[in-house]
Amino acid sequence: MMQFDYVVVGGGLAGLYTAHLLSSKGSVALVTCTTLEESNSYFAQGGMAAVTEANDTPKNHFEDTIEAGRGLCSEAAVRILTEEAPQRIEELIDLGMHFDTEDGHLALGLEGGHHHRRILHAGGDATGRMVTSFMTEQVRKTANIKILDHHFALGLVVTQGQCFGLYTYDQKSHQTETITAHATILATGGAGALYHPTTNPPTALGDGLGMALAAGATLRDLEFVQFHPTALYVPGQASFLISEAVRGEGAHLYNQSGERFMLAKHPLAELAPRDVVAREIFHQIEAEGGDSVTLSLRHLDAEHIRHRFPTIAQHCADIGLDLTQEIPVAPAAHYTVGGVATDLNGATSVRQLYAVGEVASTGVMGANRLASNSLVECLVFGKRIAEHIHQHPNPQSLPPESPLLHRQFPLSSVAQEQEWREQEGKGYMLQLGKLLMKYVGIVRTEASLSIALEELDRLISGISSPAQHLLSALVVSQRLHLARCLVKAALERKESRGGHFRSDYPETLPNDKAYHSIITQESIKQVFTFTPSPVSL
Repeated sequence: MMQFDYVVVGGGLAGLYTAHLLSSKGSVALVTCTTLEESNSYFAQGGMAAVTEANDTPKNHFEDTIEAGRGLCSEAAVRILTEEAPQRIEELIDLGMHFDTEDGHLALGLEGGHHHRRILHAGGDATGRMVTSFMTEQVRKTANIKILDHHFALGLVVTQGQCFGLYTYDQKSHQTETITAHATILATGGAGALYHPTTNPPTALGDGLGMALAAGATLRDLEFVQFHPTALYVPGQASFLISEAVRGEGAHLYNQSGERFMLAKHPLAELAPRDVVAREIFHQIEAEGGDSVTLSLRHLDAEHIRHRFPTIAQHCADIGLDLTQEIPVAPAAHYTVGGVATDLNGATSVRQLYAVGEVASTGVMGANRLASNSLVECLVFGKRIAEHIHQHPNPQSLPPESPLLHRQFPLSSVAQEQEWREQEGKGYMLQLGKLLMKYVGIVRTEASLSIALEELDRLISGISSPAQHLLSALVVSQRLHLARCLVKAALERKESRGGHFRSDYPETLPNDKAYHSIITQESIKQVFTFTPSPVSL
């Protein structure tokens, strides 16, 4: 057993930044399932949305976020984000972070759904890598932070509605361990990698969501999955994100007939909110019987494009494509808009358990995330969590004889676990990814969602036997159950809103009747319950 003042689960920007802030008041365990270089934040290309110019205002940023959220944003949470983001950016710069500049001023990009240039970027299209690498340096040189990499989070230590830490599996020693803490912060990212294809790294499988639900926390709005409109489409290769910022620089979308189809679909054309662009690309592909549409940059300055998007340009070149001309793109699962429901300080419905980043549902994203709000949300709410914990210290701990500190997990030999993961586990996850994309994708119907539920029940029943003695199987089983929650929420929402589009219910309810889908342990066993927006914890 290991004891710390705080434990942070997840090594993306949300986890790194929150751990950094917490370390000023106590010891921190930073738990990651791989390394600090394999998070969604690390691969983020777009940037951070924050008002830094005199011709823009937090009110403008607020209005763009509310519009993208389609009636489900918490106005209080959005106001916090848009008003506090500039100060968080300033603090990051004062800490030593360098963003791209032009003529001595911050270089600002434009992305879908924004009406002003307010996207800060670093290294052109390498913002996520630059900022997470920067924060990794800060964390590594902080004596109060112990990095526990290659530790897989298994579950939360919870009793009587309070969290006392975390159970982990050390992949190096093949041992399960208990980490106790006065406050636990989930920064585990989303569940986008449950889908196939996806722009996510393979670690974004919703394990933090599953743990939180099992611990008694409330999940909210899982049915809202954001599909990135423009992932590079090359048969036989994994999806590769083509940043929103590429369209922000003026790239055009064409169908197989050579028509720039977005002009007739939305006043902002290619810069319409992501759900609109993804859906229209889906319709074009379906109508033409193809696999992709064309993203054209041939009318733009080639040297500027190579300089602005060096990572994307190099990736395209490596596979024989030229970003400055035309490339094939198609939508892919990208971002989990819903998550663990939190209040404005990142606190969940379980005492001393917090959530930040993509795993959290703070109220900022609503039904559809506005581009480049995610990285800056990590900073804003990471700061609020640290301040709330520091202002409300909780010295309570479990007695040494508590059975919770000595919980046993099924654990077979390393060889057995690895064999099951490689043969059975990967097969289950591939089946899951394909069925989610096919039946719970960009366009959904009652029939498709019902098929998904039947298929998921079949997969779950097939995994029940080995799950009795294999830790790996228990993990996959939890992911299947989480996917079932997502499908059930999508089935119950009989309207179209943001990232959830039902062709059999294409209309959107009036905003005064907008509601959140609420997922708890009890409602999984019975039926899903819905409460008016917003939800207070």
